[in-house]
Order: sequence, then structure tokens, then C-alpha cells
Amino acid sequence: MKKTSLLLWIGLSLGITAKSQNNFALDLDGTNDKIGVVDAVSLNPTSAITVEAWINADTWKSNVWAGTIISKQAGSPDRGYSLSVGENGKVDFTVSVGNVWKSATSAAIISLNSWTHVAGVYNGSSVKIFVNGILKNETATTGAISVSTGTTMYIGENPTWTGRYFDGTIDEVRIWNIARTDQEIAASFENSLTLPQTGLVAYFPMNEGSGTAVGDSSGQINNGTMVNMDASTDWVGGFEVATEDVSVTCILSPTSFVSNYGSAEKVSVIVSNLTANPISNVPVGYKINNGSVVTDTIHQTIAGLATSTFTFPATVDLLALDTLYIQAFTTLSSDDNKTNDTLKTMVNSSLTGMIFDGEQHNFSSAGQLRQKKISLPDTLINVSQILLHVDLRCPSGGCDPWDQYACIRLVDNEGETWELARYITPYGKACGDWVFDITDFKSKLKGNVMFESYIQVWGASGWLVDAELEFVSGTPQFKYIKIDKLWNNDYQVYGDPAISYDLNDTTVIVHPNTQAMKIRLTTTGHGQANTGNAAEFMDVTHQISVNGANAFDHHLWNADCNVNTCSAQSGTWQYARAGWCPGQDVQPDYFDLQAYLQPLQSITLDYILADYTNLLNTGYNGSSHTEPFYRIHGYLVSYGNSPLIGIQEHNKNNLDAFVYPNPSTGEVSINFTNLKGNTKIMIYNVQGSLQQNFDINVMGNITKSFDLSMLSKGMYFINIISESGTNTQKLILK
Repeated sequence: MKKTSLLLWIGLSLGITAKSQNNFALDLDGTNDKIGVVDAVSLNPTSAITVEAWINADTWKSNVWAGTIISKQAGSPDRGYSLSVGENGKVDFTVSVGNVWKSATSAAIISLNSWTHVAGVYNGSSVKIFVNGILKNETATTGAISVSTGTTMYIGENPTWTGRYFDGTIDEVRIWNIARTDQEIAASFENSLTLPQTGLVAYFPMNEGSGTAVGDSSGQINNGTMVNMDASTDWVGGFEVATEDVSVTCILSPTSFVSNYGSAEKVSVIVSNLTANPISNVPVGYKINNGSVVTDTIHQTIAGLATSTFTFPATVDLLALDTLYIQAFTTLSSDDNKTNDTLKTMVNSSLTGMIFDGEQHNFSSAGQLRQKKISLPDTLINVSQILLHVDLRCPSGGCDPWDQYACIRLVDNEGETWELARYITPYGKACGDWVFDITDFKSKLKGNVMFESYIQVWGASGWLVDAELEFVSGTPQFKYIKIDKLWNNDYQVYGDPAISYDLNDTTVIVHPNTQAMKIRLTTTGHGQANTGNAAEFMDVTHQISVNGANAFDHHLWNADCNVNTCSAQSGTWQYARAGWCPGQDVQPDYFDLQAYLQPLQSITLDYILADYTNLLNTGYNGSSHTEPFYRIHGYLVSYGNSPLIGIQEHNKNNLDAFVYPNPSTGEVSINFTNLKGNTKIMIYNVQGSLQQNFDINVMGNITKSFDLSMLSKGMYFINIISESGTNTQKLILK
């Protein structure tokens, strides 16, 4: 095991030793392998807890809770704790506090086939999650831990919600009845422990190497037993600390989607740093089919547990290739883990491609949420439309018998979620052939895209989901489309006097390059047996206001449920509903804002729900009546043939630029900080008419001067758009 002398010195001072040569771990198959530990008082701390393990995952489960590392969870009421991993490398620690689950979850930063240390802590004031000794997330909460007395603890599976198996190798499991500090975790995670240790209630070094017993070295005698495992094959080599470990985790281009490859294409890859230490000067390379190897170096520093997107500068001729095999790799000589250095893929250029192919959704091991990353082209110049096709099939146990909310979502690089499509499952039968136009999300549908499929299903059978992307060739009406969030609420309570249903209004500045603008709104009402049968069976009209005045009526009612394409269902499928029908797609409503399109002028948008008071707003029990609420996703979509900037970016002024003198007699200077690449400077009058524009291509901290003496006296707007950000400022000419 590798470590620096400084870490060794810190470890020895804290009573920590290096892992011995008798270094074993247990390999779990992700199907039924687990290690059982009989319940004991010491495994049920009440005021604080720390749970740690080294893991090396072979595959990811679709949900972060579905890949159990250590769990002592119980339900009815919720009790205990669980450390788990999934969703392409997220780690989660969940603790029941006051019989309510409280969680801290990391981003998707762990890689397959790489040893990683994970730890969860509850200290009485917050739940924390650590990866390789670094705090990655924290959730504030207070109270005592609700203990799961009588529940067996499992390593590798959940004792209550079965089927949540971990697929990979686990080593060095530790459970404490104290909250280890950030410093203690950082100092000790790379090493085995010397004993005794204060607060240690279970410690499984997993160094037996044979047999089915997994001994507890803490002194508490919480020994484990291998279940459904083969002692002759499941004992494998234990964790090894990597001080340097890089991996090609994605080939961004060329991609199978859309591209008609030419003679001057470029190869782009994502390289991940899988350790906590920053790494520089990483050699990378690729080979296409049986061609020659192309190499280069990523000179920038890749921070610990971070990624870098690298595009090879040299172009490659792909014009004559029918089939394309690409192999990308890193060749860092000091890399401690060579097993994950190379990624291979086959590219078949196509205008269609499956995102989800028969992915099961249920309230069991498959889970309600499925995720998949797809590499899409960075440019879609010759694409006129992007369509999403969705179908439902029945699993072997039959389709779920209830009408449930379902959607397909996109998660962007900033971790924001965007609902692409919504539908409602039918009563117990296969259905679909639904088509959603998602062209409005064009700016998000590029690069390495995470898609999510979600069905709020509560049965063990559920559904099989097919979702396919289709790119329609042609010249788009608008070259640029920008989409921004207005309202984003999956549980807007309606009619409870104690809860306001006044949505926030949004004020935006119209970008000068905007040629068309619309609101894209998807709203459905849920809950029933309330006053007026709100909100599922309530025929009501809401309003959209622009600049404080009613501009559009939104009549939220579907009266054609009895004739939808998934007819002849069970249940009440034929009854009209608030914006949806069982077994039907929920298509968005559009509201045209062309009449309000004035460049650089502000627009205030508000969605106003009709007045309503639910006289049955107490005692919801899920049977006689359920709380009325709306699912509301509203977006502002801007269209143009010149680059556009979204609401958030425009209002941030995230480019540091200072205009002086201001007021000015005509000679104006702009001081830029950290300017990057091509920059456009546009001068508009108060009516939004472009008066003058400049293009510069410079880098760094600079000052540029401009002669505006030909303009009349008055107020102007200076709009600056660059690769490093945007900035809009007022200028007075006197």
C-alpha cells in the first residue's frame, strides 16, 4: 500500500498502522451475496454514528440507495442507518432521526474498478458524506437516532427492503458510536487501525482469507457470517491506496448520434482523477480501428475527484469509415491502477438511438428511478427537430394496476434537472407510442448527457420503459434556442389556508438577439375527494400574467380521456381530469410572448392559480381523500439566429467588466478581468436598437478603449458576451 511519509507519521501519532501483507477483502456478486451481523445493542447508537468502508464497484445500480454497502434500516416507523452507492457513482448516508430519514449524498464522482473510501457521519447536528477523506456534502438536522433494535445488520444488502445488493468488493468496514471529525477521517482512512479505539463498535478488516466467518476486531464480538457466498472464490485482494489514478471515463466524440462524419473530425474524451490528490500533465491517446496511435498531454491540473474534458487538436479523417471502433486511454507512468486506464467503444452513426431499452421500474430492487448517460454531438447545426419516443411494456409479473405519474428528465452538467416529457401510466396494460418534441432543450442535449426515467410506482412488478431519441435532419427555423426555468415544483399544495400557493414571479431582460419567445408549461392536478374534487377532478382556469396584467388563460382540463389510445383500461380511466388522462402523454402548453419582445427590456412573468380553499384540508389519510397539489414545470424558451444567453447567465453579470468614465463624452474604456477568447460588445439605445458593435479576441486582464462620440447624448446599454461570461451595463453619454 502506498502512502507518503507525512501520512504515515500522522497515522502513527493517532494509533494507526499500515494494512498488513495479509490483505484480503470480500467480492460480492450484486445478486444475492451478503454478510449478516446479528443485532446487538452496540450496533444501535443513539446520539452519534460513523460508518466507513473501502469499496471497489463492478457495476452501478440505477438508484443510489440500491447498492447497499452497510445497512441496518427498518421501516414502520423508519429506523436505523444505511451507507450505499449507485447512480453512476453517487454515495449516500441515511440516518433515521426522529423516525424520519435524513440523508447526505455526494455527486457522481466515484468510478468503477477503483478502490475508494466512503464514510457517513451523524454528529447530532448534521449528516455528512465523505469520499476519500474529503467532505462532499452535509445536511443539517438535529435529534436522536431512531434505533432499529431487532434488525440484522447486513454488509452488501438492505435487511428490510431486499434486493438492494452491492456489486463489487468491500473491505475495512468500521462502525463507531461517535462522530469522527473531518480531520480524523482524513488522517485514518488510508490505513488499518491499531486497537483498541475509543467508540469503535464493529471493525471488519476482512483479512481471514478463507472460511465463511467475518470477524469483528473491535472487541464487541459483532462477528459476521457470509450468506450465499463461496469461500473458495469470494476472498480476494484487499484495498490498495492509490496516490495517482486517472481514467478515461467517456468518449464524447465521435458519437453514434446524428453525425455524418467528414474528413476533419476531432476526438474528445473525459478524463477523471479518481484520487483526492491533484494531477497534472496526464498523457492521453486514442486509436481508431487499426490506425496509428495519436497521443497528447493534458497540461492543466485536474483537481482531486474531478474531471477534465480534452479535445485532441489534430483532426482525423472519418469520411470513408462505415464502422468505427475507438479506443481512448491514459498512460500516466505513476498511475497506481492500470485496470481502468482504457475505454473502448463502437460508433455507428445514426439519427436514432435508445436511451432506455426495457428498463424496469418498480418499488423493489429495480427502483422508481433509472439513469443512463449518453454521449451526444456538441453541435446540431443540421438538425431541425429532436423527438423523444416513449413506450411502456409489461414485466413478466404483469403491468402495475394503477395510474401513476411518470417522466423523462435530463440532468445537466451543473446538476440541474429538466423535465423533458411527462406521461401517466395506464391501469395495468402496455401502452405508449407517445412522441414528445424536445427541440426546446437543444442547448442541453449535447456532450455527456445524463437522462433519468422516473415512475412513481408502488408495486413490485411495475413497468418496462422504452425511450428513444430521434434527430430529424434539416435546417432549423432558429439556429439558437435557450431554455430557462420559470416554475419548477412537483408538489405545489393547493387550497390549504396554512400553505401559500402563490408562485414566485420572474423578471427577465430580453436578450437583444431574441427573435421569438414562448412559455412552455406543463401542469397536472393531483389529489382527490377534497372540496371540488381538487385537484385531479377539478375543472379550473389559471392565469399567466405579464408585467402584472393577465395575458393568458390556462384552462387545465382534459375531457377526452375516454377516447385516448390506451382505452379499455380498468378503473376510472375514462373520467376527465386536470391536465391528464391515465395511459396518455402530457403535452406542454405554449404561450407566445412575441407581443412583449423588446430587446433589453424587462418582462415579469407570473403563474397565478385560481382562488381555492379546501374545506377538507386536515387529516389526509391517503384513502378517503388526499391532499390536492399541482406538478408545475414552466420554462421560458428564447429563439434566435445569433447566440443567446439565458436568464440566469444574463442576470449574473458573471464576466467582470468595468466601464469608465461613466458618464462619458464619447471615449469609453472597458477593463476586463480574466477575459477568454472571442468577445462581442454591442451598444443599444433605450429602445433596444443596436447602435454599434465591436468584436475582440484577447485573453487575460486587459483594458480596451472605444470611440462612441458619433452617438447622440443619452442613455445606452453595453452588452458584453464572451466565452468567460456576460455583462450588461448602463452608459450615459453627455
